[in-house]
Amino acid sequence: MSLFDKIAGKLQEKNPALAELMKEQKLHDLFTRREFRISQAYLQREFLSRAQDEELIELSIELCNGYGEVSGKMKKRLLPAIPFSATFTIQGMEFSPARKYVLLKLEQVAPLDIDWLTRKVVEHIPFLTCSGNLITCDLNRVPTLAELFARRVRLGSRELNGWDLVTLKELTLKQGEIVGRVGVVI
Repeated sequence: MSLFDKIAGKLQEKNPALAELMKEQKLHDLFTRREFRISQAYLQREFLSRAQDEELIELSIELCNGYGEVSGKMKKRLLPAIPFSATFTIQGMEFSPARKYVLLKLEQVAPLDIDWLTRKVVEHIPFLTCSGNLITCDLNRVPTLAELFARRVRLGSRELNGWDLVTLKELTLKQGEIVGRVGVVI
């Protein structure tokens, strides 16, 4: 049994939700290249499927090189279902001890830009907030990550949060996945 298999086993015992996310990771890449990947299938299963209701149906996400697209159908009482899509890019990020945010910029909403629709999708996902065409993803409020970020480690006589020593260096949208790279703050 390799070191990475032992780490995966311990993670499964202590935090099954995080272990589910980590199943799709190559732990070797995570530790040696400091690179992680989040698949569009994971995002669909964990977040978009929960955002659907009687007015928002058939929500799906597609990640491409440099941008992502959320699509679905909006249904109002007397109207037939109207298909929509919203294209977004990564505008920026802040990964500090105080804040862990990713800013997404809405590039295009089709067939028409309806603030109601944007707010409706965003409010169903509790860690997203919307202001104009910027959507903020607060990573500290993502259930799987919040538990991880809150974990403290003992270093000698001091107890500290290990994530205060880590920064998110790069985050890109690739075909079918989000790829990120982390670095160590010294």
